[in-house]
Amino acid sequence: MKKIKTAFALPLFWLLFKVSKDMHKIQVDGQAWCQWQHKNFTLWNMCSLFIDFKEFRNLFYYRIGYLHHLIEWIFPRMTNLYITTPRSDVDSGLIIQHGFATIISAKQIGKNCKIYQQVTIGYDHTLQAPIIGDNVEICCGAKVIGGVTIGNNVIIGANAVVIKDVPNNCIVAGVPAKIIKKI
Repeated sequence: MKKIKTAFALPLFWLLFKVSKDMHKIQVDGQAWCQWQHKNFTLWNMCSLFIDFKEFRNLFYYRIGYLHHLIEWIFPRMTNLYITTPRSDVDSGLIIQHGFATIISAKQIGKNCKIYQQVTIGYDHTLQAPIIGDNVEICCGAKVIGGVTIGNNVIIGANAVVIKDVPNNCIVAGVPAKIIKKI
């Protein structure tokens, strides 16, 4: 049944992928997701991700913009995963693991970031949003709030609350988040 569903979805997926202005970002996202799932990167496997993972589907719909309305009624999105960061400000290689109850409202997100479930990246009372660097992993339940800057190669621990800037190459955890290790 899965092969039939994938074969049905493949032409629609391929067409929307090819006409997207963010085709390169979608391809790099697909490569990251395939690597994470220990699969070879092929169009077939990327289409399988689209079918099997609503999180990937949400990311794909986010990347293609308004065109998602053409197939969303067949392949619905995950309803409690919100990405409101401007499309041009989210770099490629983004992985959203589980994505349940996740809000992504950053000012900017760098390359190869991984975001787990129940994460909130959002504005504070001054309407400032976080800037997330490259190769950042934000573990489940973490909150990154306000106009903070998260450096490159950072891991934010589970349930951490980040309200101050985080430098490059470290692990932060706790409430409020503090550096627990340099990497």
